[in-house]
Amino acid sequence: MSTDRRFNIIWNILKILIAVVLAGSVILETDLHELMALREQILLPYLIATFVFYSSLTFFKAFKYQILLQQQTSYSRILNIVVMQNALSNFVANSVGMASYLTLLKVEEKVKMGRSGLVFLITKIGDLFAVWVVMIVSTALFWVWIVELHRIVVALETIIGAGFTIFFAALLYRRPFISILNSLLQRFRLTRFSFVEQGTQVLDAFAEMEQGSILRIVFVAFGLSIVNYMVTLLWMVASMRALNLQADTWVIVFVTGVLQLFSFLPVNIFGGLGVTEVTSLYLYSLFGVAQDGLNAILVGWRVLYYLANLFVLIYLPFYTVFIEPHLKQAQGTPDPHTD
Repeated sequence: MSTDRRFNIIWNILKILIAVVLAGSVILETDLHELMALREQILLPYLIATFVFYSSLTFFKAFKYQILLQQQTSYSRILNIVVMQNALSNFVANSVGMASYLTLLKVEEKVKMGRSGLVFLITKIGDLFAVWVVMIVSTALFWVWIVELHRIVVALETIIGAGFTIFFAALLYRRPFISILNSLLQRFRLTRFSFVEQGTQVLDAFAEMEQGSILRIVFVAFGLSIVNYMVTLLWMVASMRALNLQADTWVIVFVTGVLQLFSFLPVNIFGGLGVTEVTSLYLYSLFGVAQDGLNAILVGWRVLYYLANLFVLIYLPFYTVFIEPHLKQAQGTPDPHTD
């Protein structure tokens, strides 16, 4: 067994244990009667809005990839890849979702891994930028409420801001930056890990692009990420309102921002199971949100989250039965479903 594969297995087992322990602690503290009573307080308009916004996020993500890939691609195929990526990321692990995204784009759309990896990286950086901007605004609004988090929040926002400074410096001086980074990776023999090797392919694609082209992709990605995050906030607010959470909208926005920051860390598995619930419990308590029934609401939100993911999966059989045959026919490829 290779070193990187052994490391991935051990790391994933550790993440599963963390998720189980954290989620288990929340479930054990949840009153069964409150959980059963949650069905009676679900607000249907917000419930419908939750599924609409979540589906919109999936459609928009596919649109974003298609725009940023900058080559002739089929939106229906990209959407199929995104639905698969989201399902694997949210039901299994982010690394599995990313691997499916890279592989399916290469097989179905003939997109080089360096190119698709670069788009994925820029998209993630753009998403982080959107979260960072909203976090700064919401931190200013709730400064007096989060005394316990002052140092942590300021440190996080400063570190992320410094990261963006380095990122934009790397955009302007790409070749020297990538040359130094590659030499460091080789010096410390990190290229023997497959995920690092894939990262060097992304860096090579980054170096080969024209300055004007890469800047245009970055600014478009950042703009699309801000729109995407606005819809994410609408989805999160709608899902919490559907479960009748008694909290101010800006409180939900702040908590969502912290949860989104945690989603970038490689400690999440099963869609942030456990980490999301425990973090939400702590943050909502800072804002004086009633703790009675909060555990039940968070468990209910987890169920709702998985149901929304299952709802979007309807597209996969729809694509296979109705869309894929027409695409193959248009390309002159025989349809395997017909004799």
